[in-house]
Amino acid sequence: MGGNGRLGTDVRETLFRRVEDRAGDLVDLTRDLIRIPTINPPGDAYTPCAEFVGRRLAARGFQVRYVRAEGSIGDSDRYPRTNVVARIEGRGPGPCVHFNSHIDVVAAGAGWTVDPFGGEVRDGKVYGRGSCDMKGGLAASIVAVEAILDSGLPWNGALEISGTVDEESGGYGGVGYLAGQGFFSRPRVDHVIIPEPLNVDRVCIGHRGVWWAEIETKGRIAHGSMPFLGD
Repeated sequence: MGGNGRLGTDVRETLFRRVEDRAGDLVDLTRDLIRIPTINPPGDAYTPCAEFVGRRLAARGFQVRYVRAEGSIGDSDRYPRTNVVARIEGRGPGPCVHFNSHIDVVAAGAGWTVDPFGGEVRDGKVYGRGSCDMKGGLAASIVAVEAILDSGLPWNGALEISGTVDEESGGYGGVGYLAGQGFFSRPRVDHVIIPEPLNVDRVCIGHRGVWWAEIETKGRIAHGSMPFLGD
């Protein structure tokens, strides 16, 4: 650590190399996550996926909590809205950085040429529902944090990783529920990183919210991620 609390160039490069060296582990973890069909709706396999993540992080010394969003939209004994939140403390007081990813995926639909829940590797790419959005991001967070822990670098504060549900249907049983319980609020958490699939050199410092309404208009429709196609 430098005197200003920031990582020096040499330390950053060492960490980057450690992450690169774990590319095979990243691929394997992504494939394992894809093979858990957390389809939303209705909310299949949320608990098995949360427990899979929790077991891996517990083995690395994280304190793991499973938080069911009881009473939230869609929650039931058959389809429990189970989230996982894992935390590990550094050597002393400091800020907490939280990595959040959603574990649910939309239905596979038609037209696949591979098993959408097989995690097939072809031509250097992992194929499957959630490989991009966003089990790959969850796997990347886990592997990156493990690289930090294995580096032996002394650090203060805390690191958290969460796998949350229902992002594809509003997030009420996932980040919405956890936010209402104060999981992402100070002083518990200072920074949140969400590895949603954007360009590799693009970092967003905010996100659109949700406002349910009925509006009639005329023009050319476009997805919110590509507004330039609309008119």
